[in-house]
Amino acid sequence: MILNNIFIRTNNSFKKKCAPLYVACIALGFSACSTPIVNEGDAPNGPEYVRWLPSTYKTPTVEAQLPRPKELWWQDFESEELNSLVDTALTNNYDLRVAVARVAQTRAQADVVKSRESPTIDATGAYKNQAPGLGPGYAANTSQWGSQPVWQAGLLANYEVDLWGKLAFNTQAAFSQALASEYSRQAVALTLVGDTATVYFQVVSLDERIGVGERNLDAIRTVGKGLSRRVERGDATIIDLSQQLILQTNTDALVTNLRLQRERAFNRLAALVGRTPSTLKIKAKSLKDIKVPQVEPGLPSDLLCRRPDIRRAEAALEASKADLYSARANLLPSFVLTGAGGYGSFLLSTLTMPQSLFYNISANLVQNVFDGGRRRAEIQVASAKNVELLEAYANAVLASLRDVEDGLAGVNLTAKQYESLNESRNRAQLLATMSAKVVERGGMDYVQLYEIQRTVLSAEDSAIGARNDQLAASVGLFKAIGGGTKLDNDPCIGGGKLPAADERWTNAAKAADSDFAKKPAVGVNNAGQPMYENTGGTSLNQKPLQSPEQPFNVINTEQKP
Repeated sequence: MILNNIFIRTNNSFKKKCAPLYVACIALGFSACSTPIVNEGDAPNGPEYVRWLPSTYKTPTVEAQLPRPKELWWQDFESEELNSLVDTALTNNYDLRVAVARVAQTRAQADVVKSRESPTIDATGAYKNQAPGLGPGYAANTSQWGSQPVWQAGLLANYEVDLWGKLAFNTQAAFSQALASEYSRQAVALTLVGDTATVYFQVVSLDERIGVGERNLDAIRTVGKGLSRRVERGDATIIDLSQQLILQTNTDALVTNLRLQRERAFNRLAALVGRTPSTLKIKAKSLKDIKVPQVEPGLPSDLLCRRPDIRRAEAALEASKADLYSARANLLPSFVLTGAGGYGSFLLSTLTMPQSLFYNISANLVQNVFDGGRRRAEIQVASAKNVELLEAYANAVLASLRDVEDGLAGVNLTAKQYESLNESRNRAQLLATMSAKVVERGGMDYVQLYEIQRTVLSAEDSAIGARNDQLAASVGLFKAIGGGTKLDNDPCIGGGKLPAADERWTNAAKAADSDFAKKPAVGVNNAGQPMYENTGGTSLNQKPLQSPEQPFNVINTEQKP
């Protein structure tokens, strides 16, 4: 059903001229002032749905009082080389650059959707020449047949009045999707830092294990050469020599396998920091000087705010809810205002004369009567998607609890494991020293020496591996709790009522955005970093770990002094 009954020209009375303006003002007053259509059984908000969160974790911490993790939490390992690698990764990693570019895409897409709430004004210019002048069929004879040129210039305006909030809900959904991409960027950065630290520790541990293996291999070869001489003199049997040679070849194969693992880990580390393997150097050769930090994991409810993947799921849930409200509002009538004005004349010389001025305003009220059930089906799709993302949010929360419990258990148990295996390594090294002296004096058979050499190699290798597991468990716990926190007044500490996923960021983004501001395009600066054009080359990837509480372009396009 279409209502269109307003068409005003310059020769109408003043009252009729102003009638369309009255209609427009009333429509603007009602625009976007409606509340969402909420039905019984609608999916609740994410934090309300996970009220089953426990108050504490199952696994106790090692100590009663532990410090909170720092914002730059990887610095707690007290490794300058690791700090340098993380800084390089946050600058050069291509996965993070992809995430930054996606943020710029979703921000721009949100602006595209938001623009539909505003009127469109277009400048027009036209020339046409029609024959007959009054239109086909109006010439009674050939003498009345002639062409009639028309010149026109003016403005054309269109505006859909958002009576039921449909356009506003679409904008809210778009900004929530942009926020979700912000949290995706933060999650990529958190994962990148964790993977860089973990792989770095793996490379160093493999270097240390290779060194231990080569040292033991040299000792095994020395014993083997001595056995060969004794076999020649008849002081030892070929069986003793064969056992020693088997141990030698097995140890050689073990060291070769460790070298292969080291090369693969090193190549992965180079990819994480965005460099080629030939340009990357690792100086550390042992894990013994790297500190294992211990931190307070906080409360389970803190995860709702601290984990970027949970916040991303919450923002996606908010977007789906806005899509549902928009689909319901789409059932109601739409109200569109159209206006045009300018100059029109048969002669170009009189185009700007007062008598050539014209305007028209029309208002259209459209209510769908039949569409084959499409709009109702769109509501069903939106509601089902809303429930899907609600369950995905709950699943992300449950997975985060599992990650933290795994991290706490890993930190506790790997510490005990390393303590035991380190003691075994110390005893094995002492045993190796004692057995070497006994062998020199001929007081030990070769079967016993063979077992001692195997024990020493296994104990040292296992202790180094346990140290790597302990460091990896600490990194895993940092990742599980969402990385570091601001030490003062952090909104994600202490549980309680946490801010909604889109509240602060969306409001700040809308306030900073202007309908008339220039929308900068995204390019690449001289360093290969994504940037907004005409910002002096400032990278968009300055604060990848920062929670998106301010608009992205406000945070990352500030000019450097």
